Amino acid sequence: MGEAVTAGGRARERTFSWAWPAFDLLYLLGMFVTATVRESGRDYPGPELTTFVLVSWLPLLRRRRYPAAVLAVVAFVEVVHIAIGVSVPPDPTANVAMGAFQPVPLATMAAAFTLAALVPGRRGWAPGVAASCALLAIGIAVHGRVLLATSFVAFDLALMAVGAGVLISNRRERVARDEHDRQTEIRGEVVAERIRIAQDLHDVLAHHLTLVNTQAGVADYLLRTDPAAASDALRDIAGNTRQALDELRATVGMLRDSSDGDPLRPTPGTDQLGELLDGFRSAGTQVSLLTTGEPVKLPVGQDLAVYRIIQEAVTNATKHAPGAPVEIGLHWQRRNLTLSITNPVGHTPGFQGPGTRHGLIGMRERAVTAGGSLSAGPTRTGGFDVRASIPVHTAQEPPA
Repeated sequence: MGEAVTAGGRARERTFSWAWPAFDLLYLLGMFVTATVRESGRDYPGPELTTFVLVSWLPLLRRRRYPAAVLAVVAFVEVVHIAIGVSVPPDPTANVAMGAFQPVPLATMAAAFTLAALVPGRRGWAPGVAASCALLAIGIAVHGRVLLATSFVAFDLALMAVGAGVLISNRRERVARDEHDRQTEIRGEVVAERIRIAQDLHDVLAHHLTLVNTQAGVADYLLRTDPAAASDALRDIAGNTRQALDELRATVGMLRDSSDGDPLRPTPGTDQLGELLDGFRSAGTQVSLLTTGEPVKLPVGQDLAVYRIIQEAVTNATKHAPGAPVEIGLHWQRRNLTLSITNPVGHTPGFQGPGTRHGLIGMRERAVTAGGSLSAGPTRTGGFDVRASIPVHTAQEPPA
């Protein structure tokens, strides 16, 4: 994206490159007009003043490539102009034109503005301020009080050009900083989305593979004792693998453009908990669900978080404590949903160890992403308990 912005800037520079020569020529015309028109009337420039105008203007043609060097050259030329090119009437009571220095400081103004606009910070504005002070100092030193007001006018004009350049530079820096912040935010959102999709893939695979593994063991045992029940178990395996493929297709489908009209499986939520728990029950897990309060329709993000937390918690219970019952509680309140998944008894002899704890980390992240919290740990009776608190905002109600 940064490269695209840079390329766009270069394209604009090429598009308007024809305007710079035209502007430079108009600026030269303006310098000659300024050198001609003075407070007391028209005074057409002679060869000496014409030479000073051209010598101070020519370096400006390279000011965008060598801004500091050009400022130094034109400031020197205009200092020399003030020192030897400006004549003061010998009579101190004579009317002295305010524009006696003209076209000074037009060249210094253009160079100082360009440097301050192109170079950020002190390196951009300090040389322009120094050039302004040089014009003021030479005017006072050579012409004293007679042209004091004119010296200050030249100083003020050059200083105003520096200030205008600083404003342009600050705006450019602010735009670049905002663009950098935007790119950083986009990259953060991309990483967060990848993590979320990875969590979805982990939950889907862990859940369905655990069920398939359990059902395969049941089918292997029943083949020798009850072929009809073994056939039911094999059909459950087929159903779980088909559902796993559907969910994987829906999750991976979020990574591509769905504008081709290919329908994707809806994001799972609390309204699909019955189907989820039936899959566990078909694998032999005793799962009970207790709901209190008045359920409401949650936004997609919170609804998915509740579904995935229950899915992961029951999957962990089935994997690490096979045969142990699982009790699920959904306690709806006006502003909060309390979720509990509990193994009320200690580990069965088939306990398979504590695992990697990646599932607990994923559940906690889902709860935090939904605006809530999650805690997990052993119970006093030797079982295991997962509790989550999710703030309730209906699909039509924005978060407070």
